Amino acid sequence: MSNIKYYLSEDSGIALGETDDGVIFKLDADRVNEIKNVNLYYCRQGYENMYMMDSKGRVLHDYLFPHIDGFEIDHINMDTLDNRACNIRYCTHQQNQINQGLQKNNTSGVVGVSFYKPRGKYRARIKVSGKDIHLGYYDTFDDAVKARNIAMNCLFGGFGQYNKVGFIPKWIENKVIEKCTPYADLAASSAFFDFWGIEDE
Repeated sequence: MSNIKYYLSEDSGIALGETDDGVIFKLDADRVNEIKNVNLYYCRQGYENMYMMDSKGRVLHDYLFPHIDGFEIDHINMDTLDNRACNIRYCTHQQNQINQGLQKNNTSGVVGVSFYKPRGKYRARIKVSGKDIHLGYYDTFDDAVKARNIAMNCLFGGFGQYNKVGFIPKWIENKVIEKCTPYADLAASSAFFDFWGIEDE
C-alpha cells in the first residue's frame, strides 16, 4: 500500500496525490492505477526543482512517461509537481535548460536582461550550447526584453519563458536575427529555420 492518498479533483480528469506532510501533486486520473502502490516522497533538487520520487530516486514522471534516449522530460508550466500529460513534453537537454525560471541572483526580473553600468544601458543575452550570445545594448529595459524574446523565439521556439512586450520595432528584430543566425545550428532545434521560413540546408 502506498503512502500517498489520491483524490479526484472537481475536474474528473485530474487526480491529486497528497503526501503525509501535505505536499500535493497532480497527474491524470487514468494513470493513478500505474503508481498506486508506489511510495513517493517530496524531494527538492537545487533551490527551485521539486519532485516526487521513490526511495531509489526515480521521479514520478519516469513512471508515467517512457524514456526516450537523447531526450528529457520538460514540465511546460515549470511546475515539476504537475505530471499531467498536457504539461509534459520531450525535449533536448538544452531545451529543458532554457525553460527555467529566474536565478536567485537575477535583479532585473527577466532572464537574460541586465543593466550594464559602464555603458548606462540594458544588455540582452542568451546562451546556446554553453555559448553566451550578446544580443546588444539597449537604451530601455523594454527594448532589451524585446530582443531577448526574439532570440528565444528564433533559437528555441516554444521552449522557454517569454515576457509580455508590446510592438517590436523592425530594427530590433533585424539586429537580433543577425546576432542569432551564426548560432542557429547550435540551438539543437529547427525553431530558427521554422520561425523565419528559412530552408535548412
